[in-house]
Amino acid sequence: MAPKKIVKKDLVYIGIILVLVIILAFMLLQNTITLGSQKQVVDSVENVYKMLTESDVEVLNVKDEGYVYKLLVRLKLRDGDVIKELYATKDGRFLSENIMEVSGTLARLEKEKKFAECLRSKGFIVLGQKSEPNTLQQLLAIGNYANKVYVDCTGANLQACEQLGVKEVPSIVYDNKIYTGLKSLDWIESTTGCTL
Repeated sequence: MAPKKIVKKDLVYIGIILVLVIILAFMLLQNTITLGSQKQVVDSVENVYKMLTESDVEVLNVKDEGYVYKLLVRLKLRDGDVIKELYATKDGRFLSENIMEVSGTLARLEKEKKFAECLRSKGFIVLGQKSEPNTLQQLLAIGNYANKVYVDCTGANLQACEQLGVKEVPSIVYDNKIYTGLKSLDWIESTTGCTL
């Protein structure tokens, strides 16, 4: 009788080992499929942006966000490098520069609005030209409500900007001084006391 019990125990162990091997093989296969689809998505994104910009494109980072990949992409444009955050579905069919989680987006927008209103209340003004890349980066640093503190130095405003002594855009007017060139968010916060 003892030998039969040993055979049953051996069969149970073999069965457990077999199940573990199958699970391990399945996980390995899923990982291989994921890496393959991720590479296809990266290749597709690179091809799309190479066609759009007619310049070199480099995917710096890919992060699995559940149903989509979040990609950090560097576009090597004639006027300088631009970093974009993109989202692509895992099948590579859809690509977007925006994806938003509603409650987090609302909280961020509220902070950005208060920040811009604080800057405006302190007389902080950004003078620039939206066709100029550094002006766009300056506005991006301030956030979605940068228009509350922005004056475009083109058309009718060009002469007014020149009369203020603006020789370079972007320029920031604050506390009766003109600061030329692109300023970081840290610089804006420490100079004005307004925080994002």
